[in-house]
Amino acid sequence: MYDREYDGSTYTLEASGGLINSSLVMQDRETDSYWSIMTGKVISGKLSGTEIEELSFGSKMQWKDWVARYPNTEVLSVNGQEDGRDAYANYFRSERGFRNSEASDRRLETKEPVFTFHHNGKAHAIPLSHIEGGWSLQINDLSLFLYRPENASMFQSTHAFESRGNGFVEEDGKWIDRHSKASFDAETAEFAEHTEAPKRFRGFDTFWYNWSLNNPDTKLHVRVREKKK
Repeated sequence: MYDREYDGSTYTLEASGGLINSSLVMQDRETDSYWSIMTGKVISGKLSGTEIEELSFGSKMQWKDWVARYPNTEVLSVNGQEDGRDAYANYFRSERGFRNSEASDRRLETKEPVFTFHHNGKAHAIPLSHIEGGWSLQINDLSLFLYRPENASMFQSTHAFESRGNGFVEEDGKWIDRHSKASFDAETAEFAEHTEAPKRFRGFDTFWYNWSLNNPDTKLHVRVREKKK
């Protein structure tokens, strides 16, 4: 999710109809510039070269989970008819990407789901399977805590937090922010209320081919788990 305000102006974004490396490119009506969601930059037009400000929170979930939370949700329809077709069924069953795209970076499989972000001009990716149950990692000056429930569906969001101080530690089965001493609640996917509690971190989930084709110099972070004795 990106901010559409830049240098005092608010831009109206819509799908451009174009793709780069099988990934969506947005277009603004005001300057006719093209915004790449995978690189976080404007790639063509009056605003070319502008870095897009990524917002720190977006949520994705399956319809069953959404309607359980918001039972009075209204659904857009055409002539009163809802489209019940699963247009993406074949796509998700396939090991290849959109229009048979494949990852040229073989560190992961083409359709491996990953959590991705940019930090200090560098692209980063983490396999979603390595985040299940919670994972704390240090990337230079950045202290991150990432969480997904065990065996989570790929349609569930990764929850990402940035420590304001000394990182995170797991104690007695709970994740604690060392700076504020706030603990993470897996049910609400939030840290306990505290004025210095960790703040939401930017980033989003996607497939490896989408990210790596557009960010070929990506730093891949993998979790080395201790073998059970």
